[in-house]
Amino acid sequence: MPNTALHPHLRRNFFLNALDGISFLTGMIFLSPESILPVYIERLGGSPFVLSLIPVLRNIGVFFPSIFVARYIQTLRYKKPYILITGAFQRVPWLLAALSGLALGTKSPAMVIVSLMLALFITQATTGIAVPAFFDLTAKSIPINLRGRLFAIRNLGSYLIGLACGGIIIRIMNAVPFPNNFPLLMIIGFSFLMIYLPALGLYAEPPSRRIRFSTEPFGSFLTGLARIPRENRDFGRYIIARIFYTLAFTSYSYFAVHLVRRFSLHESEVGLFTIITAATFIIANPVLGELADRRGHLFNHILGALALIIGNLAALFAGSYHLALISIAAGALTLCINNVSQFAIVVEFGQDHEIPVYIGIVGLAVGISSLVIIFLGYLSTIFGIGIIFWFSLGAAALSLGIFATVTEPRKHRPPTIVDAR
Repeated sequence: MPNTALHPHLRRNFFLNALDGISFLTGMIFLSPESILPVYIERLGGSPFVLSLIPVLRNIGVFFPSIFVARYIQTLRYKKPYILITGAFQRVPWLLAALSGLALGTKSPAMVIVSLMLALFITQATTGIAVPAFFDLTAKSIPINLRGRLFAIRNLGSYLIGLACGGIIIRIMNAVPFPNNFPLLMIIGFSFLMIYLPALGLYAEPPSRRIRFSTEPFGSFLTGLARIPRENRDFGRYIIARIFYTLAFTSYSYFAVHLVRRFSLHESEVGLFTIITAATFIIANPVLGELADRRGHLFNHILGALALIIGNLAALFAGSYHLALISIAAGALTLCINNVSQFAIVVEFGQDHEIPVYIGIVGLAVGISSLVIIFLGYLSTIFGIGIIFWFSLGAAALSLGIFATVTEPRKHRPPTIVDAR
């Protein structure tokens, strides 16, 4: 940890930022859009097309809104109040969806599916609205050489708890009959999500040094954004690679459903998937955080593309259940990499005052391209979900090739000292 005489609030901010990630990500273990949610929706009668909406709603929600709030966030000297307000909207919809599942699980499963999709979209969209402010806050309070470690700790801490969570999930799924077992998991997840939010008020936020107010019409602003990836060629290539990488990640939402269906598993197996995911995070996070700090976040993206290639190959060709579990581990590794690096690398392409805009540009590109997944979901109802694994395999290979042409952005940035007073 750097000298706290230079950064008097660094230790406290580092701890609170890590605690935020640990509590939030632990809660999302019980609400996992990769394992819990798809299996729950299929149990309620959801089709492969409905399942295809999960990654679409996630991507559009998380990535698309950022550009529409980026200019406003640039005008805020302090980001913490904004993050507190949006944080509440990230959490409450899950409780409402859980209560819907308890009340309507047997009477109207279709309405429960609608409530789950709404909760997913609202929480992900609110995340997208909050992300530029959160990473702006993190960038001005945590030095660049500690951010990889910070995000690794956020993930590692949650999945150390996640090992126990997997056992709890198995116990609940076996002891509580459907349809009440899944809503119970969601209520537990919501409780974890709420642990940290009040503590954010203790975060010592330094004021932003450069505030930008723009009177430019929003349409002209959007048109002008196209100049940034043209002028910053590495950023432009990164956006293209990131689009294919995100599309390749679509298959992770199907791995759990594919295994349950193919090997006729009991729904309690999602607890085992959670344990595998947690173990992967525990092993990989310290390594990924260290790699990010030493070699940069681009290297982690390349590893993520390789992991997706392996995961989709396992889903397509593994002949036994135990071998097919490689897809769960490979998908978990990619998720781990995403949590550590997918936003952190964008922060490094531009100057500090440009962070919200750069995140917004990536979000706009990824959000729009994610609409392709809807068509992919439609094709899966005709040809089966295997087509999703083939598509994701090709997209992962393309992303890997393009990432290899991008120069690590940190090489273009002079070292900075963050004043966290």
